Amino acid sequence: MALRPFHPETRIDRDRRGADALPASADSAPGASPGGALPTVAPTRIVGGSMAHRRAHGQITDLRGVHVYDPAFRPQDAEALRRFAAPDQRGPLVVEIGFQLGRFARGYCTLHPEARYLGFEIRRKFVEQADAFLERGGCTNRRLALCDAREALPELVSAGSVHAIYALFPDPWWKSRHRKRRLIDREFAALAAHLLVPGGELLVKTDVLGYAAWAAGELAAVRGLEVHWLSDRTAGLPPSRRERGCIERGLPTWALRARRLDGVAVEILPETNPFDTADDAALAASEPLAGDVRWR
Repeated sequence: MALRPFHPETRIDRDRRGADALPASADSAPGASPGGALPTVAPTRIVGGSMAHRRAHGQITDLRGVHVYDPAFRPQDAEALRRFAAPDQRGPLVVEIGFQLGRFARGYCTLHPEARYLGFEIRRKFVEQADAFLERGGCTNRRLALCDAREALPELVSAGSVHAIYALFPDPWWKSRHRKRRLIDREFAALAAHLLVPGGELLVKTDVLGYAAWAAGELAAVRGLEVHWLSDRTAGLPPSRRERGCIERGLPTWALRARRLDGVAVEILPETNPFDTADDAALAASEPLAGDVRWR
């Protein structure tokens, strides 16, 4: 099976991500991880410049919404999110990165009113529109943050406190020189492993087989995570907007689950991703045909 060619007109949305570091604060850091200090992710650039540049030359965002927060510019918003995500709060904490218009968030929050949903998005219009959509659905158990999760999570969330992290159809960043912008890499996987409770999961969905295979190689390079390809590509979760579009068009999708192992220290292994430069035939051969398949 050859990779499905990319056609711009079939793209339902694009999910560009970049750096959005929070200002350092001596009294804001959550508890230290038993596996060592929380890893940080090197800043990258996004359309319009890095968030550090935006903070230096921009202004506080006047967000409209009920449960919307701008922790990069507003210290009080960062503190409110820390309280929401604190381990002593009731209910499992789940994180979604790149929630866009909030279709998955509404389905999840409706099915799991006991959960604490914390979403991250870097586009203001999506934060405001998703908050209005979730408010109409009566989803009061959500908090939406206008910032990059890779930079914000170590500042807002304690180690070993997240039950699930969802990365649903992130931008594959097609060109080789743009791969550094991909959300799923071994540094982010290590960060997720530090944040997850034992048995917690990082779930990745995509409609690009090459990205799925490449992400599996990156996740497998982190000790402390057990990686599986899922035969149920919905993973038993409500569909996102893009996933619903793929289902309606009859397009394939893939799902990966990286489960946090108990008692295993997190470590990035010096391994080469076998799919870093793989051709279409090799990527197609990596697709499991049936059953949940453990990756290496």
